[in-house]
Amino acid sequence: MKGQDKELEFRSRDPLALVASVKETMLALKIARAKTYELLNAGELESYLEGSSRKVTWRSIDAYVKRRLDEEVERRTRRESGAIS
Repeated sequence: MKGQDKELEFRSRDPLALVASVKETMLALKIARAKTYELLNAGELESYLEGSSRKVTWRSIDAYVKRRLDEEVERRTRRESGAIS
């Protein structure tokens, strides 16, 4: 498919990899490029430039998912206790 951006199929990450590309981050979190950069700019994900390539730490991706899960548990707990948010 010359000239077309072929979507990468997300495979389980290499357990030795410390960083992901923006594309791998998008696929891992199942979010759009704009949302990925929104998270990067907000400091929700850690990244650095390696030449012209942005690298995102897997540690920060894992931490983001954990924070979101913790927020969801808190939200559900509040809802079940009658304090709707």
